[in-house]
Amino acid sequence: MSTVTLRPIDEELLPRVLEAAVAGADPAEAMPAVPGPPGWTPERRAAFGDFHRTVAGTTYAVMTGGEVIGATRLTPAEAPGAAEIGIWLTREARGKGHGVEALHLLIEEARARGTTALIAETDAANAPAVGLLRTLGAKLWEDPDTGAVHATLRVGDSIEHGIGR
Repeated sequence: MSTVTLRPIDEELLPRVLEAAVAGADPAEAMPAVPGPPGWTPERRAAFGDFHRTVAGTTYAVMTGGEVIGATRLTPAEAPGAAEIGIWLTREARGKGHGVEALHLLIEEARARGTTALIAETDAANAPAVGLLRTLGAKLWEDPDTGAVHATLRVGDSIEHGIGR
């Protein structure tokens, strides 16, 4: 039985997700970049809320035991049938298999929506994210100019690799 659940982020849950991010993640890990000084400035906190409101219905709180330990997203991509995925976890939740569990659930959600391919992008220096994508069976390639690692995963492949539930 899974210890991780995904819950759609709504206005009621959003303050708890922000609280978890502020307490346990760097802003660069949890949201798109916002100019300004480092840390969780009032502007970044507002932008965090705006981001989740903009992509409403596609972001989920990653939860265990009723506690928010991160967030994930499944947003439509330009390519037909494709969606972009992303995830962040609090520092305390990392390294415990919660990311793999959360992305298994996200793959199930993608499959239910009729999504056929998932895409992701991270930095080559983000070894945990690269490892997580490899564990899921994603095809990876690095852009030598930017250091960005791009990943694709056909949703059907997750079944073939024993990843889907």
